[in-house]
Amino acid sequence: MLPQIQKDFANKFETQDINLFRKELGNEIDCPIEFKISEMPIFVSKKFKNTLEQCSIELMLQCTSDEYLEKTKFLLEEQFTVPNQSKKPLFSVVDFAVTKNNNTGEFEPKLVELQGFPSLFGYQYFYAEFARKKYSISANYESFFSSLSYEKYHSILKDAICGNHPSDNVILLELRPEEQKTKPDFYALKKLLGIESVNIEDIIVNGSQLYYVRDGKEIHIKRIFNRTIIDELQQEQATIPILWNKEYDVEWAGHPNWYFLISKYTLPFFNHPCVPKTHFLDSVNFEEIDLTSFVLKPLFSFAGKGVIINPTMNDISIIPLKERKNYIIQEKIEYDPCIYTPYGMNKVEIRVMLIWLPEWDKPIPVSSLTRSGRGEMMGVRYNTIPWTGSAGCFFEV
Repeated sequence: MLPQIQKDFANKFETQDINLFRKELGNEIDCPIEFKISEMPIFVSKKFKNTLEQCSIELMLQCTSDEYLEKTKFLLEEQFTVPNQSKKPLFSVVDFAVTKNNNTGEFEPKLVELQGFPSLFGYQYFYAEFARKKYSISANYESFFSSLSYEKYHSILKDAICGNHPSDNVILLELRPEEQKTKPDFYALKKLLGIESVNIEDIIVNGSQLYYVRDGKEIHIKRIFNRTIIDELQQEQATIPILWNKEYDVEWAGHPNWYFLISKYTLPFFNHPCVPKTHFLDSVNFEEIDLTSFVLKPLFSFAGKGVIINPTMNDISIIPLKERKNYIIQEKIEYDPCIYTPYGMNKVEIRVMLIWLPEWDKPIPVSSLTRSGRGEMMGVRYNTIPWTGSAGCFFEV
């Protein structure tokens, strides 16, 4: 981290209008942005960037090992198991808290959670480009991991999402995309790649062929960039025309099975210094641990839903015994208040977004998303006060 650079930036742009920034960025992608954007990006040293890259790759390799996949194959319920699973997850994201080592005084990443599922790969591209121009950020800072240029990132993203197909035959699949808080990403991807966002409820099935309607015409779907989440489909009682366990004549850009195989369930299996102690709730002897040092998390939820920062035995007792296998307790992470703002010091969480094309031996980190705030939770929904919210990183070259 680069505290002095961060402070200099904050002092220079203290009076900026973040709502105007958000409006202008929304104009860039043809979609209003409703979530909170922080007044500043996060500046990261080359050394810490390299650490983030190394840790995220090592973690993804661990949770795609044959040993791990053998232990977790039961997570794929028959009715939600999609045929022709890819050997590796095409997209993945790893969330790190920025902490400080008490002995060395150096910044360290600590794993919060990870998933084998895409994030805002389109929106963050436009955020980085717009922030660089808006703030006149020096060429001494790059906005992508792995020293990618905007052009190279765009090329990799197109290969990952579209494959060898024309954009008309590729869709972004989501439940009621216009109602999603992440819809700016959908518009960004349409602008970048020309792909349409399609409501899963509107898919047309003809035998093994899938179609969507564009400009009044039925168009054959050959590849799907999947953004649907089974949990949400069930919660919303969505009526969908496809069967997950049926084989269709379509390619998946991000095979849906990886959403289940890489999740918070992965955390207790890791052997890595950046991973805090994590236990399945049904395996814990509460006489041997200090519960105040742990956070309680449901395994299958998203956007921080159901997380209890300061769990009590009462919180534990109301979870039925048969349901406890679906929860973990994770050692609390002490975020370092490392980001200066005119309103006080912020904590920060950095999301590393990775792509793993089939021909690669390992994934590569490509882009970042950051969330910063002064509360206990880092999600955007929890940080609505000035100088908090979502942003991205600029890395020292």
